[in-house]
Amino acid sequence: MNQRLSRERQHIHFFAYLVGTGIHLASWRHETAFPQASIDFWHQVRLAKTAEDAKFDAIFLGDSLAIDETSNPGILNRFDPIGLVTALGAVTSTIGLIATSSTSYDEPYNFARAALTADHISGGRVGWNIVTTRDLTNSTAGNFSAEEHFDHSLRYRRAEEFVQVTQGLWNSWDHDAFMYNKDAGQFFDRHKLNPLNFRGEFFKVAGPLNIGPSPQHSPLLAQAGTSGPGQKLGARFANALFASHPDIPQARGYRESIRAQAAAFGRDPDELYVYQAISPVVADTREEALERIRELDNLITDQQVLDFLQEYFGGQLDFTGLGADASVAQAGIPSIAQPRTDFRSAGEQIHGREDEVTLKDLYSILTGDKRNHDFIGTPGHVADSLERWHAEGAADGFNLMFSLLPQDLERFADAVIPLLQERGLARTEYSGTTLKSHLGLDPQAKGQP
Repeated sequence: MNQRLSRERQHIHFFAYLVGTGIHLASWRHETAFPQASIDFWHQVRLAKTAEDAKFDAIFLGDSLAIDETSNPGILNRFDPIGLVTALGAVTSTIGLIATSSTSYDEPYNFARAALTADHISGGRVGWNIVTTRDLTNSTAGNFSAEEHFDHSLRYRRAEEFVQVTQGLWNSWDHDAFMYNKDAGQFFDRHKLNPLNFRGEFFKVAGPLNIGPSPQHSPLLAQAGTSGPGQKLGARFANALFASHPDIPQARGYRESIRAQAAAFGRDPDELYVYQAISPVVADTREEALERIRELDNLITDQQVLDFLQEYFGGQLDFTGLGADASVAQAGIPSIAQPRTDFRSAGEQIHGREDEVTLKDLYSILTGDKRNHDFIGTPGHVADSLERWHAEGAADGFNLMFSLLPQDLERFADAVIPLLQERGLARTEYSGTTLKSHLGLDPQAKGQP
């Protein structure tokens, strides 16, 4: 392990997941919330700079390609992720900027060009969160002239090919291909131009791409997926893996598995970072933190919960007569013979607790809230939990999905980060200027098919 990578591996790494007023479904109704947050650029700048001051690795922007009246209000009216990271790259200096983009409803050439443009503008700080698109609304295909959403296995076959093509396009030019030699009349070295000429099951792309390498060569690859094909995709290509597990044993098992899979692909497992998704709530006392959670939960309406679940389960269950406080078991959800493939992660989180997890709890889980009592309480309690998960091999870092923004982000940055810095577990300064450098990776490493 090189010195740069060894240094970064001593730290706990953080991404800040930014979505409107927060991941909580009712955060926009909070008395302190700014409901227009998701469409206000300068609000996004404030959040990014708060995370940058705390020396986070990156901010993280999710995405969705279809909405309906039951969707999280934070995604109903918001910026395109690639457009937003491009703009943020011009007004921030060091923090990474990760944008989500789907391999199911885009073309590699268009995406590769837009993402590498953003990477250049930011000075090499962009990352790509590779997704195959969850179809929460059962209507995504209709936005792309398609009759139905791709099935799970096809989506991941297409995703592998999409990433191969994208990386091939990003490798179109050697880093020193452009000579700009006025005297010799030589703009570039033809021997350092690499046509692609890819032909596969889904794509036929000639290349080359009409933009050269960025200061970190190309965007960092990130990916989330717990299914077999999802883990394979991440182990083969990504440097940042997102996961969500309720306890240390399960989280450690996933991390060990994904590292072993990466090694089987001939990769160095230490160049993969597993970020567990959590929604930390920091307060002066644990009771105060729990009260803040209750305050937000009380702003969710029963009808909002039931309408979403009725549509999500596609008529497999009838929620008539049930309240949002009914348990998952009472609603009959465990009896569904063939649940949706994207229910896998939620099912793992509630397994064994079906009698105590309410429909409101399930709604929060399905739409992004990542509560875990290890990360709810005083700054010291949260810092201790982060240290324990890191020390016991459950996580290399954390994707922080705050319930209420900017308050929860600011509390974490002001109260928890200094404790970790005192313990030598969080950086006090950036050691480089690119996103890959924040993870101790070779800043000019090419993607490998």
